[in-house]
Amino acid sequence: MKESAAMKITLHSIVPLAFASLLLAACVQQTPPVQPPAQPAATHPGTMARQTPPPAKPAVAPGKITSIGISRLFTMVQTGNIYLIDTRPPLFFRLGHIGGANSLPLIKYDKALATQRAQLDAAAKSGKPIVIYCQNTHCPDAHRMAKKLALLGYNVTVYQGGWEEWKHTGLE
Repeated sequence: MKESAAMKITLHSIVPLAFASLLLAACVQQTPPVQPPAQPAATHPGTMARQTPPPAKPAVAPGKITSIGISRLFTMVQTGNIYLIDTRPPLFFRLGHIGGANSLPLIKYDKALATQRAQLDAAAKSGKPIVIYCQNTHCPDAHRMAKKLALLGYNVTVYQGGWEEWKHTGLE
């Protein structure tokens, strides 16, 4: 039996949507199990307790991580005074993103950072806020990216509503 043209279009459009759905499922917030606080080791009288060495200081002073709401982000996007990062996978970025955003997918962090490091440095030097967003409030990628960039010394801001909030408010 031959496939109709409508059936071919449907099958060809379902595969990318199914793949996109799988990637979105990865953005569901996963919280680690709560660990009980560590108890200090008991020592016998007359013995010394083990001393833990202090953690080594990072080579670069860590940056700050803050958050931002949609109205403030909208103003910043309109003025162009922002370096906006979309952490979603490239497929999602191609399907739609906030205007002026740069694609820096968390899944390709090392390679993508190498191509954008000069722009990030220029933004930080000029005082432009670096704002990061993901798919929605449940997607942890923006926070993970913020931590990575903060460890490099960048001050970063997370837009928690993500692409879904931006799109649903009609700002796309």
